[in-house]
Amino acid sequence: MPTDPILVLGSDCDAVQRLTRRLEAEFEALPELAAPETFEQWRAKTAAGEKRGRILIAPWNERPQRGELMTLDSPEWRARFEVPFLLWNFALGAAARRVADDGAVVGLIQSAAALDAPGWTPEFAVADGALSLVRSIAASEGTRGVRANLVSTPIGLVTSDVILPRPPLALFPGELEEEVAGCVRLLLSQDAKGLTGRLLSPDGGRSL
Repeated sequence: MPTDPILVLGSDCDAVQRLTRRLEAEFEALPELAAPETFEQWRAKTAAGEKRGRILIAPWNERPQRGELMTLDSPEWRARFEVPFLLWNFALGAAARRVADDGAVVGLIQSAAALDAPGWTPEFAVADGALSLVRSIAASEGTRGVRANLVSTPIGLVTSDVILPRPPLALFPGELEEEVAGCVRLLLSQDAKGLTGRLLSPDGGRSL
């Protein structure tokens, strides 16, 4: 059973730093979205690091901007979908090569429930793509005991003031240091040893 500290491969921002502290984890920064030409170099360097038993991948958009799909121009679509999805590809690839046998990888993605979808089409597309990548890792690395799962949170995309019906739990959309951290901790623990390729959403039931 992995006992080393959780390794967070995340955006160098306040939200991810707070989550890292809550998990008592170690932090390594992801490359900047503005410099996709550095992704390959980052992946090679990160994948060559010391094997780790538990890895959390946490890209984070601190200032997301809503925008209707039909009004998005090519540069905005590239900034909101193509480059973030490319980063997910490189980050998960690095994690798959770095995670130790019998270890666990968890991705953290910002994505709202279907009721809150308008204006967030690129973010939904990234989330769907990230889930497919996570499931690919679950299938390819499962032979050596590695689990891979995804946590989805609407934090940063929505507020507690939502259209009806209200989420079953009043804590919606939750907090990084509480609901999200708890879900990540569960999936990285041996209590979730039978779960792989799954998506969990600690959003108070909004995604029911």
